[in-house]
Amino acid sequence: MNSIHNREGCVSCHGGSKAASTKEEAHEGMIPNPSAYPETYCTPCHDATNASHATSVHGTFKGIEDMVGIRSGGAFDPENPAYAAKYEGQCTKCHTTCGQCHISRPESVGGGFLNGHMFQTQPSTMNNCTACHGSRVGEEYLGQREGYKADVHWNPGGKQCVFCHDGAEMHASGTTYDKRYDVAEMPQCVNCHSGAATANDYHQTHWDDLQCQVCHSQEYKNCYNCHAGIGLEEPSTLGFKIGLNPLPSAARSWDYVVLRHVPVNPTTFDDWGLSLPDFDSLPTWKYASPHNIRLNTPQTDTTGTGNCYEACHGNSDLFLDVSDLRDYEINANQNVIVPAR
Repeated sequence: MNSIHNREGCVSCHGGSKAASTKEEAHEGMIPNPSAYPETYCTPCHDATNASHATSVHGTFKGIEDMVGIRSGGAFDPENPAYAAKYEGQCTKCHTTCGQCHISRPESVGGGFLNGHMFQTQPSTMNNCTACHGSRVGEEYLGQREGYKADVHWNPGGKQCVFCHDGAEMHASGTTYDKRYDVAEMPQCVNCHSGAATANDYHQTHWDDLQCQVCHSQEYKNCYNCHAGIGLEEPSTLGFKIGLNPLPSAARSWDYVVLRHVPVNPTTFDDWGLSLPDFDSLPTWKYASPHNIRLNTPQTDTTGTGNCYEACHGNSDLFLDVSDLRDYEINANQNVIVPAR
């Protein structure tokens, strides 16, 4: 292997004995996945990156831990033996090691080398990024649904995931964030579209009020069936809902954003022995940033009516209201429901 990682041979990372005369002796004490122990095998050469990655969204489970912790009234602790087995079996198995982005496909999606044993500076869109984020982000971005158009950044431009989501974001800066939308290095549309605010009358009118996706997203997947715990058993569906911004910040100060339904209800973690007394403290329709951008969408199409009111403003189906909610989630979503206009 022509790689700097091979300067001392396989044993430098994988252990075992290169002086052995039999297969069994050579593999004694071998470490199949060295990057599962980054402090030992990655930090000596990648100290700064490993230190920051250890607190990154990809390197931790803080997002789900915080969400479950809030809804459980602080009762959830991933170190608690009462929950640890369920948590590790249903949640932590999806997160990956350094090697599962830079050498192989993640084990959770079958593993396998990307290019022999060569280390890849940039993860592969198909074999790494959408291998994990495929059923939602991947299908949306690549247009892998019947009658669905790929994101304009993929077709015709073919932008890979790392074009927007670079190493600075993935490894972060060493700051521990409560949720992914807090990450300072997360890309913004204006990073590339710096002049868009005054590009046309629509932008000038709505720039401060609407998230870009409100006008430029297609329908996206909303989840109603759980992949952890018990909870819900309804199928996921495509939909599009505009609601009030649940995460206002300096970078995302819009009044209206698109919302995505997440699969949780008050009984989701009953089989963990964990109740959710503060279920209503978080909405079940969460801030979303679908990867399915198009210049022209149903919200911007005025060819039939000739006005924006019919395409968007007056189309009540686009806006989240109480009729879109199950009884158990009405209280939880009061802050994101769009008031009667």
